[in-house]
Amino acid sequence: MSILHFGADDQAFVVAMAIRFVIDIIFAYVLICGIYSKEHRIREYSFTFFISNILIFLVTSALASVKVKTGFAFGLFAILSILRYRTEQIQIREMTFLFASIILGVINSLATDELSIFTVLLADIMLCASIFIAEKAFIGSTDQILLFYDNSKLLAKDKKKELYEDIKNRFGYEVLKVSIVRMNYLTDSAEIKLVYRR
Repeated sequence: MSILHFGADDQAFVVAMAIRFVIDIIFAYVLICGIYSKEHRIREYSFTFFISNILIFLVTSALASVKVKTGFAFGLFAILSILRYRTEQIQIREMTFLFASIILGVINSLATDELSIFTVLLADIMLCASIFIAEKAFIGSTDQILLFYDNSKLLAKDKKKELYEDIKNRFGYEVLKVSIVRMNYLTDSAEIKLVYRR
């Protein structure tokens, strides 16, 4: 049986996968956009949660339809366990794309006699389209950077407007959000995470 063959079983699998994908997207949207981001307003994390959900759905659906050897399963676990979201050396958005590229490789390696190339191609299209849509919806033209800010007086709660204006005058971009990472009262400065519009 060729991997290019697209039979009745493949058609049934694709239809079932598409229906489950729509259900998954609806509930992921409710959880992330309706509950989480409404409270926390962290769009970059919302992007990561949404894409991670889709990645896990696709790779699990693909693995469920083929016989996976124990060695392959342990290897996949080892690959995914090296990813750490708590590090600041790599931004969480870049880590998400790294995770996506690894999952893409896993999915494409599953094109065998048990899983046709058309099914894998559908998973590839769903993955890339989902990332493109989530990127536009959650990230858009925003970016973030860590800065050392030398005027801690403007970090007070009632000085938000003055803080944004001061950073805009120095940095040149429209400020969307400022989060304090670390304060240094000896030098009257702070390390801040700046979310801005490019």
